[in-house]
Amino acid sequence: MGETLSRQTVQHFLNDFSEPIMTDRKFPPLPDPLRRTVLRAGAGAIALPLLHACGTSAPPDGALPPDDVGDTPPLPQPTPGTHPPRGAHVSFVDDPTSTRTVTWFTDGSDSAGTYVEYSFVDAETTEYELVDLALDQREEGNSSEVFEVEALTHAATITGVPEGKAIAYRVGSDGGGWTATRLLPPNPERDRFRFCHYGDQSSSEAAVAVTNGVISRNPDLLWIAGDLSYANGDQPVWDTWFDMLEPLASRIPVMTSPGNHEAKDGGGAGYLSRVSQPGQSAYYGFDYGNIHFSVSTAGCLLEGVASAVELLAELVQLEADLAQAALRRALGEIDFIAVVQHYTIWTNEDGRDPFNLSLVLLQEHILLRYGVDLLLVGHDHIYERSHPMAYGRAVDGGYVQITQGGGGQSLYDLLETPRGNWSAHNQLCHGFTEYEVDGPTIRGTTYTVEDADIVLFDDGRLEVIDSFELTARSAAERAKFAKPARKRSEIVSEADWADIVRHTLVRNQLHDAIETGSVVGAGM
Repeated sequence: MGETLSRQTVQHFLNDFSEPIMTDRKFPPLPDPLRRTVLRAGAGAIALPLLHACGTSAPPDGALPPDDVGDTPPLPQPTPGTHPPRGAHVSFVDDPTSTRTVTWFTDGSDSAGTYVEYSFVDAETTEYELVDLALDQREEGNSSEVFEVEALTHAATITGVPEGKAIAYRVGSDGGGWTATRLLPPNPERDRFRFCHYGDQSSSEAAVAVTNGVISRNPDLLWIAGDLSYANGDQPVWDTWFDMLEPLASRIPVMTSPGNHEAKDGGGAGYLSRVSQPGQSAYYGFDYGNIHFSVSTAGCLLEGVASAVELLAELVQLEADLAQAALRRALGEIDFIAVVQHYTIWTNEDGRDPFNLSLVLLQEHILLRYGVDLLLVGHDHIYERSHPMAYGRAVDGGYVQITQGGGGQSLYDLLETPRGNWSAHNQLCHGFTEYEVDGPTIRGTTYTVEDADIVLFDDGRLEVIDSFELTARSAAERAKFAKPARKRSEIVSEADWADIVRHTLVRNQLHDAIETGSVVGAGM
């Protein structure tokens, strides 16, 4: 993969400072009007020199070194080799209770080997204690070509994770090189855990602040709802993004859905060649604790007739997945159903239609049929939370849509007067939302990393801008939504499908045209 100065810069910082990517190093601030303009534009051009300008350094498990800097113990260091691994990130491909899959990259088309070495350690272990730890287990993984670059993606799975044990691990190969030994926390309790969510990230200064904010909250899981790197066909940008995310993604599982900007890399091929997830598809479903998560492309990868066939197959799969989840919820096996995707269904972003017609026709009736509780999305670079809703109205028993498009890319604008009564809170800011699962209750807290003028806090702090609570459905409600999956012809007719495909294609194309400035207008 093409070695770039930007990636070398990132690696220099990551090697020289303890993680997460924060230190008390200061940089002269931009004048306020210019700074605000740069932040709203995404600040990609100045992001890398500012990677460490977000506060003070601390290990991600919260264990602080001694007060005397001279007595600070060392952290584990990478082992050099001919094929140094980079961009390590953890996800789930199989059972989240007993496995972890680690994915990473090496440059060049030849492989020195694909291995994960690991040991199960006490939950109280800190990264300072890993320096002299001998890892006693090894698993061999697989490698594959990265889309359109001379590099390899490697993935290896840790199995048999015992309850209550943390995981010390490193990835790479003898001779090729190893990452530093990292620490993954133990599995949380089935119905006591926290996860975070945002979308639309890039590698901007705001993106770094959001990443650091999630690190400081130390959740059990992170969801990124599409538009990850904004590579837009420039493949080395993925390197920069994964390097930025590695201090977080190598220490907690990160799951993703694709966005419309992933479509710019070979119709999603660039994205799929770099991530590991259930079924190795752009859409999938799995349980985490007492929540079933169903991931959808929502049509963001639709480019032509061939992908329209795949989208129809996905729609049938979504129906089947949610029908099964609704039945299992009625039986008490899970408490909540959440759908994760990039596109919003309803929005109060200025310049967009109030609803996504394709998704109202394509998805909303499915979400409502099976009583989906949460819809986690990005795409609109705003924060917006709905009331329980259906078809653009606040309705008891409907789904709650959380639009968290403030992951780091440029912000959009909100309507001065929101449409309809479905919106409970909206705000223009960069940030993320945290969900605390406490048995049959989910408590949500949304954090911003900047002030009301969209200027990043210079001390790396977070500010709460919204909080909410979601309670699991009653037994009677759960039973009401336990319905059999329908046949394809019952979900959508051929005539409706042609209209949906046409509208989605036009919508995707117009969105790209507006972003590039070749079309000026609204309605996207």
